[in-house]
Amino acid sequence: MADGCQDLSLAVHRTRGSSPRCHDTTRQRGQRRREMKPSSLIASLVLAASAAVLLFLLSSASANTALFARHYAWLLGANALLALGLVVWVGLRLRLFWRERRAQVFGSRLKSRLLLMLALMAVLPGALVYGVSLQFAVSSIESWFDVRVDKALEGGIDLGRGIIESQQAELLEKARNMALDLGDSSIVSATRLNRLREQSGVRSALVLSSSLQVIASSTADFGQLLPTLPSAAQLRQARQGRGLTWVEEETENGKIGLVLHALSPLFDGGADFTVEPRYLQVTRPMSATIVASAANVEAAYRDYQELSLGRQGLNRIYGLTLTLTLLLSLSAAIALAFFLAERLARPLLILAEGTAAVAAGDFSPRAALENRDRRDELGLLIQSFNRMTEQLLEAHQETERHRNELEATSAYLESVLANLSAGVLTFDPDFRLKAANRGAVAILEDQLVDVERLPLSQWPRHAALAEAVMTAFADKGAEWQQELELTNDPAGSPKTLLLRGSTPPADGGYVVVFDDITHLLSAQRSAAWGEVARRLAHEIKNPLTPIQLSAERLQLRLADKLDGPGREMLEKATNTIVNQVEAMKNMVNEFR
Repeated sequence: MADGCQDLSLAVHRTRGSSPRCHDTTRQRGQRRREMKPSSLIASLVLAASAAVLLFLLSSASANTALFARHYAWLLGANALLALGLVVWVGLRLRLFWRERRAQVFGSRLKSRLLLMLALMAVLPGALVYGVSLQFAVSSIESWFDVRVDKALEGGIDLGRGIIESQQAELLEKARNMALDLGDSSIVSATRLNRLREQSGVRSALVLSSSLQVIASSTADFGQLLPTLPSAAQLRQARQGRGLTWVEEETENGKIGLVLHALSPLFDGGADFTVEPRYLQVTRPMSATIVASAANVEAAYRDYQELSLGRQGLNRIYGLTLTLTLLLSLSAAIALAFFLAERLARPLLILAEGTAAVAAGDFSPRAALENRDRRDELGLLIQSFNRMTEQLLEAHQETERHRNELEATSAYLESVLANLSAGVLTFDPDFRLKAANRGAVAILEDQLVDVERLPLSQWPRHAALAEAVMTAFADKGAEWQQELELTNDPAGSPKTLLLRGSTPPADGGYVVVFDDITHLLSAQRSAAWGEVARRLAHEIKNPLTPIQLSAERLQLRLADKLDGPGREMLEKATNTIVNQVEAMKNMVNEFR
């Protein structure tokens, strides 16, 4: 058996067990947590806001042809630079996360999982919306350029032109009829011109010479200015073609309208070529509804032709716009995912680190867990963890106090047991030796090294002791006492032991205390024989005095009655009796 079986102090320490000590050297404590700095977060938010503004401007420019032509290239470049910046920023953050994962930094796996989940939540819907939007944009653009729409717009343009040409022909016919009525007179009066104007239903009528001199005029509105005079070329065309029509725009009350002009030469009845040629110009405004409808049709047709010419360009532009939108959105979403992953993982990592420290025995409070601003479930969890840590710290301090008291008590008990002359053996419920003090080793004259893990019934030595102990516990119960004489002692000298056994209620084992009473029994035997000797001496001494007195009395009475030789023999005999009686008395006194 080891030295622990030689001294009960080591056995008590082994039974008590060693309590875990508080270690402040956890693997996670020395690791540095990398968190998103406020400046980085602000920069990412500014980039995302700028990207949103530029995307709005880009989409607006795509729908506005003039704005698109002026600023689209600049807006496209700015969005591309922002997208590149966000992609570079996300790439740097991913590289940092990858380094943390390879270095096995505490919490990197949790943050990576959170980042992956948040990124997938943003990427998958974004990619789906991008694909659907791109397909929808391409289909929409293709649906614009339908053959039926093209023919309908061309038909609208032709219809407008036909209406204008019809009204121009009607107005020219009226101008010719008025010219025929006025041509038979060399002098044109204003009254007659006004009557013909009213009959024809035109707004103004004007008679002028080939030198553009106004001869007579008539208007429907009083105070209205004369219409625009024709040019010399128009006069020549009118004379050669027996009339001319054209259309002019005019603005009235802020509204743009169309005015039809008809120019017809006046044919005189005579063949006098010395008279200067004269011309009649009449005007009539077109209906505002017709003008507006024609303008709308023409504008729609013009826009349609512009879109048709830029059909492939539109597909590329909208595709590029959607791609930039997707790239900026995903970059901003991933940047936000970084921030959310840091924010969600930080309290969990702090709790995990605190749990690891508590598991290692460190119950000291942590400043990182003192954040009371959170009002959610994580905040409640942190508060519960803080309370648990405080309770564990109090329990640990109480345990340490009890342990110190137990150690002091155990040390005192060890000191007492170590200095006991009696032997103490402790067994487990299977009668395997747990501890033995110095007294047991001295009495049994055996170190008990090789029997530490053997049951008591299998001890190679001290078979009588083993049999007596096991039989006593089996027959006499928890507490008993008996004597045992060891006649086959290995040292050759028989011994008598007084055995006392008990069963502790705590662990269900057995305790045997024994004393070597061999010398005590020898002393008891000596004392008994001394008592016998004293009593024998007393019994012997009682008749010695009468014997001595009788011998002395015989000597006194017979000395005078005997002659010399008889007197000498009597004196010699009585002296011998007296001397022997004295000797017997001295011997008896020595026994008393």
